[in-house]
Amino acid sequence: MGVFSGFFTPTLPPAFEYPLDDGLRVMLRPIRHEDAPRLQEGFRRLSQLARRRRFLDQVDPLSEEQLKVFTSNDDVNHVAWGALNLEKPEEPGIGVARYVRLADDPKAADVAIVIADEYQGRGTGFVLQACLHLSAHRAGIRHFYYDVLSDNERIIKHLKLMGAEHAGRADNIDRLRLPVYSRAWDVPDGNEIGRRFAEVFRKLRSVSPAAG
Repeated sequence: MGVFSGFFTPTLPPAFEYPLDDGLRVMLRPIRHEDAPRLQEGFRRLSQLARRRRFLDQVDPLSEEQLKVFTSNDDVNHVAWGALNLEKPEEPGIGVARYVRLADDPKAADVAIVIADEYQGRGTGFVLQACLHLSAHRAGIRHFYYDVLSDNERIIKHLKLMGAEHAGRADNIDRLRLPVYSRAWDVPDGNEIGRRFAEVFRKLRSVSPAAG
């Protein structure tokens, strides 16, 4: 069972199942070195718009160095969680969320999230972000920074409804700062996005390790 005691941050299992908004059961777990081929294939399947919004201007396949960095998960300074469709194990994956602690601000980290086109809008981003928040809070990180293209108004609004504030803008990229949450009642719940995110934290309190 996920551990939750008093006001302490719950500990997530190394892998667990979770139902998306439409009932699809997915498995969530940290990214490993052997996931490099999955990441490369997942990138290949992304639409040009999704690539632009996540990787800003990259259209070429991920380099070996990028894959090495993306799969170097140390559970403290660099954490990446991935979601897999249990009904379609042959697929590379549903989405990935990762943070990297800032060298000049050890209580903050940069965050990046990418969701496969066909799985967007089904709640994957909420649960992947919640996993990052719980991992980061246990590692002493208290703020996340997101770099978002300025024309991606939906995601900027989405993050603001979760409690983010503008931290700057340069070269058509907005930088937003979001507190790291560890409990449902810390999340602003005066809007639908905030309420949905808080509900994910409540669900994660009782997740069980995935079989196998």
